[in-house]
Amino acid sequence: MTLLTDLAAAMQDLAGRVQALALDPADAIRLLIPLASYHPAEAVAQDALGTAMAQVEAASSALGRRAALAALARAAAAAEPPSYEEAIALRDRICGLLDAEMVVASDAGADRSANALRGLRAALARRLSEKAGNLPRLRTVEAVTAQPALVHAYRLYEDLERADEVAAYAAAEDPNFIGGTFRVRGD
Repeated sequence: MTLLTDLAAAMQDLAGRVQALALDPADAIRLLIPLASYHPAEAVAQDALGTAMAQVEAASSALGRRAALAALARAAAAAEPPSYEEAIALRDRICGLLDAEMVVASDAGADRSANALRGLRAALARRLSEKAGNLPRLRTVEAVTAQPALVHAYRLYEDLERADEVAAYAAAEDPNFIGGTFRVRGD
């Protein structure tokens, strides 16, 4: 084993462990996005040592981002977004990270990495688009007066069990006073 191989294995192991520690795919996604979008600060020193340090930082951070992107794609593929819009937003967010890393890989001359990222992006976009097609869309609700989430849940769905869902979608500070315009699942 070489040092580079060991480092690559450690980066993949770290990303895999972060994904495995999450209680559900949404938690894994939340935890992996910062790893998948990390870029080191620009080197300050313009001498040979500063340039070499910048190259090492760029290469190691690219390795870490790519390992995190692979784990992130696995978590996103396993995710169960509750609505069409949330599935599309997830797809667009992760595909955007993959697109950015493809540019970094291409600029660095890492064509094999760029092609692998392109294939991963296509597969993930297809998977999340298929999931989105089977999900309910969000609809806009306008409540003239503030009412409890229980009232909204019964009025919208005839189901009191969905009060927490209504409060979450309305981003209510207090679930007893939800008014104004907000979005909920349309099912």
